[in-house]
Amino acid sequence: RLRYGGLMTYPSSARAAEFAQATVALLASSGIATERVSGGGTPQMWQAHTFPGITEHRAGMYIFGDRYTINSGALTLDTCAFSVHVTVVSRPTAERGIVDGGSKTFSSDLLGQDGYGLILEYPEARITGLSEEHGTVDFAACAERPTVGDRLTVIVNHCCPVVNLFNQLVGVRGGVVETTWPVAARGMVQ
Repeated sequence: RLRYGGLMTYPSSARAAEFAQATVALLASSGIATERVSGGGTPQMWQAHTFPGITEHRAGMYIFGDRYTINSGALTLDTCAFSVHVTVVSRPTAERGIVDGGSKTFSSDLLGQDGYGLILEYPEARITGLSEEHGTVDFAACAERPTVGDRLTVIVNHCCPVVNLFNQLVGVRGGVVETTWPVAARGMVQ
C-alpha cells in the first residue's frame, strides 16, 4: 500500500540535479512516473531556480539563521533571527571568561566555524571550549572585555540542534518579549 512520491536529495546542487534527472529518466523507462524531486539546503536557497528538474526546495535553517548560514552568504547578520543569551559567570584570567552556556546550549557542532558561536558584543572573541553547562571564551583579541554578570548575545553555529535543546523559544522585537513558542517534539514528556 505504499505510493511512490518522488525523489529527495540534499543539498541542492548542479550535481544533485543531474543525478535526479538521470534517476527520473531511468525510473520513467521502467514506467514509474516521478511527480516530485525535492532538493534542499539553506545555503543553496537563492539558487534553487537554477537546478533543472528539482521541483521543490527544502530550506530549513533560513527561518532562524545561524553563523553557518551567515558565513555561507545565504543570510546576513541583520537577517539572522536566532541568538542565545548567556551570562559571564567567571573571569579567571584577564583574557579568559566563562559563560553559563555549554554543549547543552550551543551543541558541539562547528560546521567549519572557528569556535562555537559569534558573540555579537565581542566579535573578536572566540568560544574555545564547552563543558555541558559552561563555555570558555578567549577575549585576548578584544580591546575591551566583559565583567562577571554581563549578558552576551551569541549567534550559534547551527540552529537546528540548538532549538531542540530548549523547552521554549522567546520571540523578542525591539527589546520587548512579544511571544513564547513551545518547542514541540523534542523528546520531552510533558
